[in-house]
Amino acid sequence: MTQNEKELREIRRLEKADAFHKHKHYFAILIVVLTVVYIVDELTSGVRGAVDSFTICDLFNTTFGTPAYDKAAGTLGLVTTGCYLIYLISPFYKSLADKLGRKVFLIINTIGMGVGMLVCIISHNVVIYLIGVVIMTFFTPNDVQVIYIMECAPKEHRAKLCSITKGIALISVSLLGLFVKMFVNREHPETWRSVFIIPIILAFVIGFLAIFFVKETPIFTQRRLQYLRASEEERKAQAEAEKAEAEKEKKQSVSVFSAFKFIFKNPQTRAVAVVAILFSFATGYTGKYQNMIEAGVARGAISTAGSDLILMFYPIINGLLTLAAGFLIDALGRKKAALILGLWTAVGLGVFAYGCMNPLDPYITGFAYGFSIAGLWSISDMLFFVITSESTPTEMRSTVVGSMQLLGMVGMGLNMVFNNVVTMIAGSMNLPVVLTVTYLPIVAIALLIMMLKVKETRDVDLDDIKVDEWR
Repeated sequence: MTQNEKELREIRRLEKADAFHKHKHYFAILIVVLTVVYIVDELTSGVRGAVDSFTICDLFNTTFGTPAYDKAAGTLGLVTTGCYLIYLISPFYKSLADKLGRKVFLIINTIGMGVGMLVCIISHNVVIYLIGVVIMTFFTPNDVQVIYIMECAPKEHRAKLCSITKGIALISVSLLGLFVKMFVNREHPETWRSVFIIPIILAFVIGFLAIFFVKETPIFTQRRLQYLRASEEERKAQAEAEKAEAEKEKKQSVSVFSAFKFIFKNPQTRAVAVVAILFSFATGYTGKYQNMIEAGVARGAISTAGSDLILMFYPIINGLLTLAAGFLIDALGRKKAALILGLWTAVGLGVFAYGCMNPLDPYITGFAYGFSIAGLWSISDMLFFVITSESTPTEMRSTVVGSMQLLGMVGMGLNMVFNNVVTMIAGSMNLPVVLTVTYLPIVAIALLIMMLKVKETRDVDLDDIKVDEWR
């Protein structure tokens, strides 16, 4: 097939996609598919945590709460932390979607999550399990479904649709609690594998259906058609114009080094960075929640039925309150909202930890955990994206936001190491107390710094922020 024939074939395919975009039901179908993709994403992100203790008992042939379990949990956790180094190549992978289109990566990412989960459940040793973890870790954070919504939805509905689909996906995590109740037998910890089966099937089915029911985004389609329909002279002129624009942007662009320099030199962004790192570190207990619940089961504070109920109930609270938090942040301003969300985080964590140590209605314990993480993650998103964007000049905003996220990864990496060392030293039975005593003061310190050092940004003009604006 000649180059010209390939291009004609691609033009016909894109023209069909362009016509399909105008179908009166296409957008509704697209949103349904993207919502299910988002659900697969959240299930993949949460499934390992929902069965963490059972996985360790199975792979290491040990029993929860014993010294052997604590050593195995800490060791596996530390090794798993290294799997997140795969994030280093993620930006290069994501950039391919700008060249090759969104659809292929939506399909690859969705099926890739299914492949990662499948490798995990067929593993009977730690090495194969970790390969599955690496695959899952690589494909879950790409969020091509969000790009689809941003590029396909009317601009007046973009934010709402992103928020609604995310809320539905967070609520869907309650299915993991249902799967644990249906499939896991504590006397036979190898039954953790069955919890993965429905998410795997969902990933493969929706990935396959996306081939037929999802087309390229209108923006990418039009841009590619414009190029393919152009003459050789027009393409050369366009390439030269793009090259000149790239050179101009390169001269105006900000290096990561300059972004970090700005972050730590400017009082506003420096304070935001400190608070963001502290909150990133404070997210540590979200990686050990299932072990905290199992400690309650082992102590007799939580029944097995109560454990299942907590796992099913907390995601519903998390999803609903995450939706509410977005309205709260816009209505009250960033600092007042942060104080309220911080109190959600602290009170929720305290009540959840109490429920893991003492008899308490599982609905209250589940509500407390959902309440806590809704506040925690809402503050984190606000710090890394909203306040950072509203504190940074336009010409360096993207680079500064990306650099701030790298700082967040440092905080999360430290909390992973800390959690697993604590598990080995203090023991899994004591995690509710140890983690609460550790993270509550960190949340309090972060909020205090935010109230004293971070200035309100709700009403700033994004197009008129100066480098020395916040001095």
